[in-house]
Amino acid sequence: MVLLVAVMAAALQTLTTLRHALWSVTEDAQVRETRRITRYTLAHELRTGLAGIDWVAGAGDSVALRAFRGTGVGCATVPQPLWAVRYTGLRRPDPAKDSVLVLAADGVWRVAKLVRARPGACGDGAAGEVWELNPVVPEAVVGRVFERGSYHVAAGAFRYRPGRGGRQPLTAQVLRTGAGVGSGVSGRGAGLDLRLAFGQAPVATTIDSARVWPRETWP
Repeated sequence: MVLLVAVMAAALQTLTTLRHALWSVTEDAQVRETRRITRYTLAHELRTGLAGIDWVAGAGDSVALRAFRGTGVGCATVPQPLWAVRYTGLRRPDPAKDSVLVLAADGVWRVAKLVRARPGACGDGAAGEVWELNPVVPEAVVGRVFERGSYHVAAGAFRYRPGRGGRQPLTAQVLRTGAGVGSGVSGRGAGLDLRLAFGQAPVATTIDSARVWPRETWP
């Protein structure tokens, strides 16, 4: 009996050690994944816009932005209010949530609501899109499709909120968030400072700071 108790105690100790090791490996993987996702996502989103115009950091834990999803270049003449474009992007335009930032022949950018979008053809027969905008932009040259959204460092995770929807988590809940705990985002000039604090106890917290700069290039 004594020997059996000793063996069981050793087995339980080994199981506890293995469980702790597995938890540590899992947490480390989640931390690495959170760093990668937050850095890549913000850099990708901000590089297509201008600070103070296309995105604005606010409240120390969020950034609101025009999330650009594609670009259309005028390619054929069609009757107004329609506009035929050659389109490339991350996804197809969605009139339910998208607007278009339009560059006209006079060199001025204007924002218009995307009322309708359907497949069409360009003047050379290549595949394209036919859009209807409101208001109509005369002599439109280029249109950049975007949705309104915001990124948040809140409730323990990095989150995205499309339009007026809920804040959906993009990472595991491994961040220390809230006033005075370290995680957050803040605008500085043309860039953005990102601070990520990990761990549940103050002694376990590490700060990962990254500077994100826009490159002002189109998707």
